[in-house]
Amino acid sequence: MDIKKVYLDKLKADIDRAYDTQLEKIQVIARMFGECMDNGGVVQLFGVRHGIEFVNELNYRAGGIAPFHKMNIGDLLIRHMCTKEEVYKTFEIYNRPEVYDQLTSMYVLDDRDLYVLVSERGNEPLVLRFAQEAKKRGQKIVAVVNKSYYDNCGGTLLDYADIWLDMQSECPDVAVDVDGVKVGQTGTTVTNIMAQMITGELYRYFIEKHGQAPVLLSANVKGADVHNNALTDPYGRRVR
Repeated sequence: MDIKKVYLDKLKADIDRAYDTQLEKIQVIARMFGECMDNGGVVQLFGVRHGIEFVNELNYRAGGIAPFHKMNIGDLLIRHMCTKEEVYKTFEIYNRPEVYDQLTSMYVLDDRDLYVLVSERGNEPLVLRFAQEAKKRGQKIVAVVNKSYYDNCGGTLLDYADIWLDMQSECPDVAVDVDGVKVGQTGTTVTNIMAQMITGELYRYFIEKHGQAPVLLSANVKGADVHNNALTDPYGRRVR
């Protein structure tokens, strides 16, 4: 068996399924992002465990759109408000809804903002606190869950979401059986591609509406710092 070929075929099939089943939602979400940004809002991103990868695909990177902001649980660690074990081993930090106040106090948030909450299970108390607080303020919520995990784990995040994406991964999301041992994940890769599909649709939104898009340049490009700062400076500390 060619493990590489088996894995690649499985990944292609998962990507095709994600495209077929999630494309319309991705288009709606991109329009929601664009309207939020046009209104002076920032798309606030928060991810749990592997969900952080989806956040990283959208937040401040070359070829991406500027007005995103990552709320990073690691910021608590830097300020000695939690331990490495809570963040990286036991994931206990996500079971503490009171952490919400500590984390959000470090950022400049605005009622015009939109929230993207990424959680395979959709049941962590901290994620639900984010959703509850945003809902109280009347802000839009986009949820990204793995529906197979979500259903098995009793998730409730979708109760708060205005729209949601399904990561479209099996539970567990391993792709290849090698002598009875399952290896090779697909979930993160498929989800990251959906994030980039959102970026593409968001780019289309800005071009069709404004004739240009706030696209960030790679630091390797001459003049990138000046260009990128011109896109982000109007937001002050609200981005990056």
